[in-house]
Amino acid sequence: MKSETKLINYFLEIIMAITFILLAITFSYGQDDLQDAIVTLSFIDNNEAKIIQAKATDQDGSPIEDLELYFYIQRTFSLLPIGDFFNATDENGIVEIPFPEDLPGNMEGHVKIVVKILESDIYNDLTLETIKNWGIPTPVDQFKEKRSLSAAAANAPITLVISVSGMILVMWIIIGYIIFILYKIGKIKSDKHTHFDEEKYFKDIIESF
Repeated sequence: MKSETKLINYFLEIIMAITFILLAITFSYGQDDLQDAIVTLSFIDNNEAKIIQAKATDQDGSPIEDLELYFYIQRTFSLLPIGDFFNATDENGIVEIPFPEDLPGNMEGHVKIVVKILESDIYNDLTLETIKNWGIPTPVDQFKEKRSLSAAAANAPITLVISVSGMILVMWIIIGYIIFILYKIGKIKSDKHTHFDEEKYFKDIIESF
């Protein structure tokens, strides 16, 4: 009975090892087998709307159908998604996204448009960036800008500035105090004519806190 159990366990271990090797080979092959897609952007501006058009083709120039593309607008600290949650190319490899009409840009109205391919089973990840003056011009007066977490460093909230400055000051005070104590210990130990009671000295330091 014991020999049969050992034999079954032995075969199970062999099956598990083979399965693991096959999965590793499949994963490695899948990673190396990904292709590069070619994505080109064009922009349509008419009286009714502004449209971002992306066309995806493979290396042979054939259109790629049902390829998921993700569209973003670069903001100060993050990417703002635009379009639908899923934006798939049609049979011609084309997908069109309306550009938001009320999106603020910089002082000249420029915004950075980002288009990505992410986690495709067939194609490698890809990121395209381009600047377009489709935003609403937004002049920024740094002295009049309201203080907020998303504002420039000079306009950070007063409470945040005070808290950070206080923590930095306390840190430097502690470092300075430690250096002073080490200096005193070194000075006392270097004095051969002075009897140094180390236990009593550290006890006095602890009690001083």
